This record gives sequence, structure tokens and C-alpha cells, in this order.
Amino acid sequence: MPPRTVLILQHVEVEKPGLILDALDGSGLRADIRNLIDTPGASAGDLPPVSDLAGLVVMGGPMNADDLAGHPALKLERDLLADALRAGVPTLGVCLGAQLLARAQDLAVRTGADLGRPGEIGWAPLRDVDRADPVVGPLADAPGVLHWHGDRIVPGPGTRVLASTGTTECQAFRAGPAAWGLQFHLEVTPGLLDDWLAEPSFAAEARDALGPDATDRLRADALAVARDLRPLAERSLAHLRSLFVARAGL
Repeated sequence: MPPRTVLILQHVEVEKPGLILDALDGSGLRADIRNLIDTPGASAGDLPPVSDLAGLVVMGGPMNADDLAGHPALKLERDLLADALRAGVPTLGVCLGAQLLARAQDLAVRTGADLGRPGEIGWAPLRDVDRADPVVGPLADAPGVLHWHGDRIVPGPGTRVLASTGTTECQAFRAGPAAWGLQFHLEVTPGLLDDWLAEPSFAAEARDALGPDATDRLRADALAVARDLRPLAERSLAHLRSLFVARAGL
């Protein structure tokens, strides 16, 4: 029987798949959500082989993609992403997940401090969007997407960069025919953002970047863009869903 499981790897409990999980509703696919970061002594045996997967989604988190000593499970995830690329498993990496996908392709990930750039937090539109891309293209007309990161992916000569912003050259990239990395958070709704901002560490990071009214600004901007952004995000995620469904033979 073809695989029907979409594996979703989280790194922080509050950074949930949001709209990504919603896109799987009614598809016949099964979402398997795991967090290896919190699993002491995690090993490759804690992850299914890519032959068992209809799709792979790797979510965000505050970890550096190269901190394999502090977070050994990141090495397992990078290896799984490399296996998925070789096997043609439809894959999405979000923020840290995009950076892990980049490292699986031997692209560099550098800190904002190394690059002399501040963290990028807030709702803002994408630039230089490749409108021909079925996942990122629909977002060319989005009024804004949520950016929340410090580290940046450094594209190589052959990297297909799909979008940028003023301080981040690679906001999205394509890794082969069925894998995408998104530096921004397409999954976040106003409700999920409220959950983020209820976490003291997230709220403090936002205030450090945006000032004392950061949480109010972020919530207001989320509501301002939500009506126009959601249908575009759903179009993007519908393409991924179609790839998962096709691999599952549904």
C-alpha cells in the first residue's frame, strides 16, 4: 500500500503547523506530529524511513541549524531531509526547517550577527517572488507574511531562490522538483500568533526587535493582512497537499 503519512517535525510546542495541518483536512492523509528535540537519546530509529512517508514537513524553532552538539536530533532531521530529497518525497521546511533543508543541500546558514543584520520580525510582503512557482508564486500579491528569524540561508550559485526581502536574500527556495524551504511563517494565523505571544520568550524577543508595543503591533498587523493572505496561503498549501496525495495514491 502506498504511504499515507505526512510526518511533521516540531521543535517548540507552540510553533504548531497551523494552516499546514488545516490543508490536510479531508485528504485521507494521516499527520504524524513528533518532537525529537525533547526526546533524550533520540536516534534514527525514532523516525520512519522516507519510504513510509507521503510527505515531510519540518517546522521552525529558535535553534541554530548547525548546533548539532546542543541539539543532536537536528542531525537526524538533516539526514532525513537528505533522504527525502533523494527519494523525491514532497517536503516543506519552515524557518529552522528551511535552514535544515538548506544544510541538507550543503548550503550555508549564517547568523544575523555574522552578516551584520538584525533579526527580522514582523509582517511584511515578499519581494522578487517567482510567480511561476506553484507554492511561493501565489504569495506575490500577499499584503504581508510573518517573518521571525535571525539566521539566514546563504544561497549557492545553483540555488533557485523564489523570494526575498530587504534584509534576507533567500526568503524561499526550491530544492528539486518537490521540496521547498520557506524562511517565513506561512502557517501562522492570528490565533496561532496569539499563542506565540503568550510565551514570555517570544514576547520578549518581539519587544527587543520592535519596541515596547511589539505585541500589539504584531496582533494588529496579523488581523490587517489575514483576510487577503489566507486564500493565497491556502492556494500555496493546496499544491503541497496535491503532491502528498499523489504520492499516497489517493
